[in-house]
Amino acid sequence: MALNKLLDEISVIPGVTGSCIFDRNEGPLCTNSEANIATDVLIKVGSFLVRMCKMGKMNGLDLAGSHFRFDNCTVVSTPLGNESILLTICNTQANCSLVATTAAMLAADMEEQLERGWGAQEKQDGETVQAAGQVVQDAAPAEDLQEFFSVIEGALAEAIGPVAGMILQDTIVSWQKKGPARHSRLAELVDLLLDEVDEEGLAQEFKQGALAAIAAVR
Repeated sequence: MALNKLLDEISVIPGVTGSCIFDRNEGPLCTNSEANIATDVLIKVGSFLVRMCKMGKMNGLDLAGSHFRFDNCTVVSTPLGNESILLTICNTQANCSLVATTAAMLAADMEEQLERGWGAQEKQDGETVQAAGQVVQDAAPAEDLQEFFSVIEGALAEAIGPVAGMILQDTIVSWQKKGPARHSRLAELVDLLLDEVDEEGLAQEFKQGALAAIAAVR
């Protein structure tokens, strides 16, 4: 998944006003921000946090993340390899633990995209995949299912949180490989998503809620 779509998964968390992937050598690589923070400030903060992570490693301390509270915002940082870091900008009332947990879940995917070369990957994803919940263009569906995908994503988000959109998009790609994207196969898509819900009770609630929502749209 493209970096900007991964950043979108963080932006839906209440209190998050923006996020940025910062590289020590290239500066801000990819941003998704409504926060009124100047680029030079992002560079100063990002450079400091990258240096802090490197100093930690030199002393045998691998930093999993950190957050700093300023007068008008909080910055949560998540390391992405040796030279890059994810900065999530929040208001002062945001749940930093939730932000840090979500960022940590997405960090491996972000590192993978950075290793591939994020610019090329953004272009590739833009040509083949639309926004979260949409289908691959080369396998365009015979039916318009976007409204159904939206209600399924809503039900999934209640079970697993803000990563639901990313999980749904990846699962839709797998689902399409098994047959045409049609309304008659939506229950199959829901069953595939059950594997993403660890708790059995929540999984059944998700299934019932998703199928009910699908029926309501129809």
